[in-house]
Amino acid sequence: MRALCVLFLLSVIAACASGPRVRRDGADGVNISVMNRTAETVCFLYLSAPAEDTWSDDVLGNGTIAARSRRDVRMPPGQWDLRTENCQHEDTGMLRGARISRGTTLVLQ
Repeated sequence: MRALCVLFLLSVIAACASGPRVRRDGADGVNISVMNRTAETVCFLYLSAPAEDTWSDDVLGNGTIAARSRRDVRMPPGQWDLRTENCQHEDTGMLRGARISRGTTLVLQ
């Protein structure tokens, strides 16, 4: 019984330590438009709750947002910090405190 309790406690700690989970296909998400006004292709988009140090998995999945183009993505509603990377995993931008809601357009500059 004690081993079972320890295993449960470790799984709870691991779940709390991981980054935010972003479901692209869930009913809890909203479709938003991300406009890339930069000169680089955005290959990775990550979310983090404000004041947190951990980042979600890549929101774009296998997709990208070409320079000077737009793409619709599904994100959970709320206030988020966003970080973008190019295809070489180099940081290309950060947006703090973005409010994600239905009909939102995020502009990357």
